Amino acid sequence: MKKLSVFLVLLPLLGQADYLITTPDSLRTNSADYLVITHDSFTSALYPLCRLRESLGLEVKMAELPLVYSTFDSGPRTDRIKAFLRQVYDTWPRRPTYVLLVGDACQDSTTGQDFLPCKIFPKFSYSYYSGLTTHSIDNWYAQLQGNDSIPDLIIGRLPVNTLPRAESLVAKIVHYENEPDTGMWTRTVELLGSTDRQHFAEELDSTYFQPAGDSVYTVYESQGNSAFLRKKTRDGINQGASLLFPVNHGGLPPAWSGSKTLFSYQDVDTLVNLDRLTIVLGQG
Repeated sequence: MKKLSVFLVLLPLLGQADYLITTPDSLRTNSADYLVITHDSFTSALYPLCRLRESLGLEVKMAELPLVYSTFDSGPRTDRIKAFLRQVYDTWPRRPTYVLLVGDACQDSTTGQDFLPCKIFPKFSYSYYSGLTTHSIDNWYAQLQGNDSIPDLIIGRLPVNTLPRAESLVAKIVHYENEPDTGMWTRTVELLGSTDRQHFAEELDSTYFQPAGDSVYTVYESQGNSAFLRKKTRDGINQGASLLFPVNHGGLPPAWSGSKTLFSYQDVDTLVNLDRLTIVLGQG
């Protein structure tokens, strides 16, 4: 009975090592459709996501950063991650279509606070508020062929900094995909428009959404003061919309705004929508 109990405890763990790459040689020669690159603090949280992707017919592999850094050991850590991805892209017989980075974005450093660094670039030619002089983007990791800014892999990130947050986010993704809510919210679009760009939002509505029979929820700067607009934006997100399209400006503190604030990072903690998750596209 004791041996049986131990077996039953270990049963859910069987096969997990099949996802994880554990040797330098396996980093250089492997195959996958879906590649996870993760800070080693979060590995244990990712197996349910790996199994979900595998259930869709994808070959899944996972690489931890310490092994990547020690195998590709030249230059900054960002360059080592990209060297690994170049190796994957150029030599794996089955190269990934999807790459998932797991860990909060950070500057490349050697401190113990690192999770998964971003490539830092000088600012664009126009000026930023508050003297901001740099920007970062994960798209750089996926630029592997040609001298252009077009990604050659589909890349995303789970920006987590603790194991419980990683576990919570993975559970949310798995639940969302396995038990989707297919109500009217999936045919609802939320449009935000500053006064100077409201006509663009209205054009999107009349050209694309109305002809498709979608329900459109609007938050336009002309409708009220900032307190009203922020509440209306929050209400729309909480009710559920498959697409949220801000057609306005970004401002400081981080916000969607025109001359008034339509939504701020301070509003995020008031969101209670757990199941009707929106895709955000923006025109600034």
